[in-house]
Formats: sequence, structure tokens, C-alpha cells
Amino acid sequence: MRAQAVAICVCWRAFAATGQALSTGQGSVRLSGDTREVLAPSPVQVGNELEMAALPMTVSPPQFFLNYGTSGRYGPYALADGTLVGNKQAPYLLRLASPGDAFTLTPSGNTNQVYGPFSAANGATVTLGGTVMTVVRFPTALEVTLRHPGKINQMPLIGVAPRTPAVEKELYGLREKYVALANRVNSETADVEFAGVPRVHSRVTGNTSTPVVRTSGRDKQNALKGAELSAIHFLETLFRQVFTIHSQAITDGATYHFRMPPGDYLLCVMQRVKDPRAQGIAGSATAVWWTAFPFDGAHPLALTLTAENAITWREIFALDTPD
Repeated sequence: MRAQAVAICVCWRAFAATGQALSTGQGSVRLSGDTREVLAPSPVQVGNELEMAALPMTVSPPQFFLNYGTSGRYGPYALADGTLVGNKQAPYLLRLASPGDAFTLTPSGNTNQVYGPFSAANGATVTLGGTVMTVVRFPTALEVTLRHPGKINQMPLIGVAPRTPAVEKELYGLREKYVALANRVNSETADVEFAGVPRVHSRVTGNTSTPVVRTSGRDKQNALKGAELSAIHFLETLFRQVFTIHSQAITDGATYHFRMPPGDYLLCVMQRVKDPRAQGIAGSATAVWWTAFPFDGAHPLALTLTAENAITWREIFALDTPD
């Protein structure tokens, strides 16, 4: 008891010598005067360019059939150089002409004979000897397959938005909210250092304690979870406003098909998933997938969403990228 009293007396004299007062309360320690330094990272800053996350998409050649007679059909075939077309026993070799707008057909048994060029447009006529056929092009689409092993039994939010000036303005607004949110949570989860507090050296352990109050793991988890909930709420609000192109079909329960005219677009996907690092009410998280992409209306696009290419809200605008 006497040793404890001496220690308290020593600490008090140190604060009195610096003209400071130490007060304690539930979950906090405060020092009079501006003596606290939050050991948070440098504030998040962004430039004028709207830098966003990107996912690589698989681009496939256009697909087509060759219809003949009243119900005959060859295909489907890829509209690509080197494709074998027609009867498997005596196929024709397809060669692209122009920039893919036309093609020729060469019999596999007679490379000196060339038919065409034929238009690759939907409805174009292809004549081989006495056989007249019609080109039937596949409707071109974006296919998005969701394969996250931790997916909770809940439908994802998945949609496409045209990248227009109005949508860009909304994206800048969302980024501004995310910057403020990232800076706030960085501060809330950071340790705090107190200036003017004496170091205490232990002769038993040889350690010297530093005047730093460390944020508990539970407090950090609560702050991070609160930030995630706010960020996802902001994103869901934007999703309902601008991601108005929804899938026209779902196959295999996990592949979403989107058809739209040529243009520049954004894809946003949100899915609740299990979070093995969290416990209790925080045992789930929201996986996000985000990318901008061009769509030419001719080449099919495909993308598979997995746990490996999922991101968090902080990565949509690369807020943690060092300068």
C-alpha cells in the first residue's frame, strides 16, 4: 500500500511540475492542455482523377449460326480467324476479312478455292455451291458469375450503370464521403500518445513503458464494423439511384446476363459473406466487386467473382494507395 501511495505521489508531482492535470473516466484518459497526439496514418487524400478499382474481363469473339433450309442449322461458331465451319467431315476454314466485318470460307480439301467474302452482319446471306445459308448472330451480353464460398443465403445486389457525366458526379460525391469516413475510422482506431507524461522504468523486467494509450481490439472491431455499415449504406443508396440496368436472365443460379447497347459502363456487386475473423453480430461482412468497362456490342464479356477478387469499400476508390 505504501509503495502504491509513493508511486501516485511521484506521478502527481510530475504532472504538477508541468502544470497539467490528469483525469480518468470510463473508457478514456484525458490530460489538460493540448497534449494528446493521435497516432493515426496521414489523412487520406485523393486527386482530381476518379481512380477506381478494376477487374479484368474475358473478351470472346462474336458467336453466330449458319441457318439453312426451313430448320437446318450449323453452329454456333466463333467469328474468329481459323474457325472450322460446316459439316465436320468436310469443314470450311473461316478467314476474317476487313476488320472482322466480313469473312471468307475455304474448303478444307481444296485450299485454292475461296468463297466470299461474306458479310458478318446478322441476316447476311452465305452461298456455298447450291446451298444458301443465313448468318444468325448471338445477342451479345455481359455474363457475371458469382462464386464466393462464404456467400450467405441472400441474393446479391448486382447491377450495371452507364458511365455518364451525371453518374460521374455522384461517384465524386460518394468518394468524398468515403474519404471522410476513412479518416474518421483511422483516428478512432489509432493509439494515443501523451506528451509530458514521464516514462516508467521497471528494474524487474528492464522495460520502459511509453505514454501511449492503445485502442483495444474490441473497440477497433466496433469502429471498423460501424464504418463498414455506413459505407455500405452510402453505396446501396447510390446503387438504387444509378445502377438501373439489371440482369435479364440468371442461369445455373449464379450467372447473371446483362444486355445493353454499346457504351462505357460500371458494374457494382454486393454480397453478404461470412467473416471468420469476426464474432457475434459482426460475424458477416459485405464483399464488394466494382469495375468500369467498355462494351462494344459485338464481343461477349465474362467475369467471375470470387473471394480472391472481392474488395472492401475502402478499395473502390483506392483510398489506401500510398502516394
